[in-house]
Amino acid sequence: MREDGPPTMRRDAARNRDRLLSAARQVFAEHGHDVALEEVARVAGVSRTTIYRNFATREELVATVFEDNAAQIERYAAELREVPDGVVKLLDFVLDMQVENRGLAQVLAGVDTQWFTDLYSRIAASFEPLLERGRTAGIVHPVIDIEDLMLAISMGESVVASDDLVRREGRIRRVRGMLHRALFTR
Repeated sequence: MREDGPPTMRRDAARNRDRLLSAARQVFAEHGHDVALEEVARVAGVSRTTIYRNFATREELVATVFEDNAAQIERYAAELREVPDGVVKLLDFVLDMQVENRGLAQVLAGVDTQWFTDLYSRIAASFEPLLERGRTAGIVHPVIDIEDLMLAISMGESVVASDDLVRREGRIRRVRGMLHRALFTR
């Protein structure tokens, strides 16, 4: 065990945890947020014991999915720092992520709002340099600021809440096009 920090997770445990997060995204997107956690375990190919060893509650699992999403957004934003249209690519990445996470926010309705505020701030901070680069490159309308962009993301999230898959997919395409026209010059 390391003395200088928290203990590291065994490789197989980390792999199971990643499989559970991936399965949670898939199962919740397909069946909604109230699906049995045992179904998540089944799709992940792990036992019920394994899911409860990693996540004591549905809320803990969903909160971890959101934390992991924020980390993915931060990593992808870092990769896009030098790309003139990185803000467009990151917005599309986040919109796609919202489709995968449809309805998960409902699970966390009673969670401390500071936690959501912190995640919001992390995501906004990921977008800010890309937004500025896009503005400088003439890709982002000059009047668009970070609050406009974050509002656009929230608007996209409300569209994916629909339970009708065919209708939702059509609406997602339309909203993506509308957001692109509203935010970007091309």
